[in-house]
Amino acid sequence: MKVDHSIHHGDIGGHRPRDVVATVTVNSVEQVQDVVRAAAQTGAPLYPLSTGANWGMGSRFPAIDGCTVLDLSAMTRIRVLDLEHGYAVVEPGVTQAQLASALEGSAWMLNVTSSCADTSIVGNALERGDGTIRSRVRETLAFEVVLGTGELLTTGGLDGRGRYHGTVAGPDLTTAFVESNLGVVTAMVVSLVPRPEAIELAHACFKPDAFPELADAVVRLGRAGLPTVGLPRLRDFFLVPSDAPADSYALPKTANPQQLSLLIPLMGRREEIRLSERLMRKALESVPDTVSFQTMDAETVPADHPMYYRALMARGIPTCASLRRGLGVTDCQVEDTALAWLMFMPLIPLDRESMVRAVDILQQAVDRHTTALTAELNIVSPHVANMVVQIAFDRTPESTARAHALRDEVRTLFAEAGFLAYRSNIDHASSELAIRPDALIAPLGDLKALFDPHGVIAPGRYLTTAAR
Repeated sequence: MKVDHSIHHGDIGGHRPRDVVATVTVNSVEQVQDVVRAAAQTGAPLYPLSTGANWGMGSRFPAIDGCTVLDLSAMTRIRVLDLEHGYAVVEPGVTQAQLASALEGSAWMLNVTSSCADTSIVGNALERGDGTIRSRVRETLAFEVVLGTGELLTTGGLDGRGRYHGTVAGPDLTTAFVESNLGVVTAMVVSLVPRPEAIELAHACFKPDAFPELADAVVRLGRAGLPTVGLPRLRDFFLVPSDAPADSYALPKTANPQQLSLLIPLMGRREEIRLSERLMRKALESVPDTVSFQTMDAETVPADHPMYYRALMARGIPTCASLRRGLGVTDCQVEDTALAWLMFMPLIPLDRESMVRAVDILQQAVDRHTTALTAELNIVSPHVANMVVQIAFDRTPESTARAHALRDEVRTLFAEAGFLAYRSNIDHASSELAIRPDALIAPLGDLKALFDPHGVIAPGRYLTTAAR
């Protein structure tokens, strides 16, 4: 265990710096239990982090001042790699690169995200991240959790010896620990992806004016489904202020506001891929201003092709290159880069009217705040899409203030439209529950009081132990 009182945390999102007491780095479940028990005795708050790459949402900063950061990044064991049944039991410090490397040459692959290769699998899953193939929540099978009492709990059929049995009879609390502060997750069972016979990328480009008709086509595809697997993404909504000069706002280095795209990894048997391609082409026939449509074998995409890094990710190979290219940097130490960004992530009903309205709200806010942004829609089910909004800005006080004001405003406008956030940030997490549509929130507080009676786990992030 290591305790560091010389604290310096950067933040790519320009959030208000939090006053951090210390950072305690642990490397075992027993050390986590010791730290939590000590905190419970004194009431000193803890803020757990996996690898701390919560970029655009607060990075390594806690939600409130006065916390000790509980750094789990040294817990790097792949406890179980079951290549017969296709799952792994991983600790919070296990990165995408680490698990993907362990799977090389096997019949299984990892569902990787477009973030840095050295980001945590557990941390991303707990924040409802999306991979290239599916949402990470869909592959989160079970947890090992240290509660606020120091007790150890397992969920989802994970036993105390690290064996995974599958969800068994009776209630299962696995999803209760996703985006919550009920305890400290020290291990997760992650479902692996069967390595398919073939992997291709279907990539179509359109002029921005085609978006309403494109939304219609994507809704049809999302509801009907395709014979292959892979997460459809409507990408590259680069929204810029309508009447402002280009040097008055910031965008990623790779931005092209004159074009948006649809990207779907097609994964399965070759005959399934051919059928999926035909269904896509048929669905897109009615979309005007189609610039291009192509499918490409992910194994043979050349390194200088714009889709090369997406092809790597479709093959289960994490890469930092797309992140670095967008920021114009050569490494992933991004907390103090010249180009900063904030994230806003709402759910949008999967219908043309809602999708068009969401983009219109963003464009109007962009015009009011003279701040550009990038958005994409991930079609995660036949019912809803995850929208990922990245607000880019330069690190001047004025640009930072405009970006934060834009995020505050669109969060309010989206909530009024019924488009609520599915991921939160350190500034808004404490208020997200107040606008949830659920009929009863108070029982969740009772659960917090049971699991964390002293309220020491991540205060200010979602649930509290306050009296009802």
